[in-house]
Amino acid sequence: MTDPESLFHDIAQDNVVIHYFKNHSLRVMLLSSSLGKRYGCYDENLRIAAMLHDIGKMGISKEILFKPDRLNDLEMEIIKTHPHTGNRIVRNYLGFPEAAEYVRDHHERWDGAGYPRGLKGKEISIQGRIISICDAYDTMTLDNRSYKKDQFNSGQAVSELMAQAGKQFDSELVHLFIDMLPEIKIPMYLLD
Repeated sequence: MTDPESLFHDIAQDNVVIHYFKNHSLRVMLLSSSLGKRYGCYDENLRIAAMLHDIGKMGISKEILFKPDRLNDLEMEIIKTHPHTGNRIVRNYLGFPEAAEYVRDHHERWDGAGYPRGLKGKEISIQGRIISICDAYDTMTLDNRSYKKDQFNSGQAVSELMAQAGKQFDSELVHLFIDMLPEIKIPMYLLD
């Protein structure tokens, strides 16, 4: 069995898609670890899940992941498979069932409109809810994927998180995240 860091780095070197997501994943790990510590639920499983939250995307074509236009229904269904695929990799290959659950939960929504299981509110693991907020913030502000039309500044991203508090995101965690942001320093090497 391999360790999570080796798996992440091996795949990031060998897989164009995961290589593209490497710094995003490391930033989400940093943000999620900080928020988990602030909430009092940080452990190694949260760190692993945040680092590997997008590992399930390695089987999805670049044409879908980086499509500049809106995804069609079939393409969206394919995208929705990545939390389940990531769950299986982390559970079966790495042997981390708790971390696997958090990977699976990171696209669930507070209002129940998420995927893959349509969980609602506290049915979603707290760690999955943490990763969801950190993933969204990083995607809005720092992630330079080609399909993104506009990159938000931190204030715009905070406004969007607030607008989605109680809908997409856990309101309590959104407030903790926003309070924590001034203390977070993203290392320069993760900003390219």
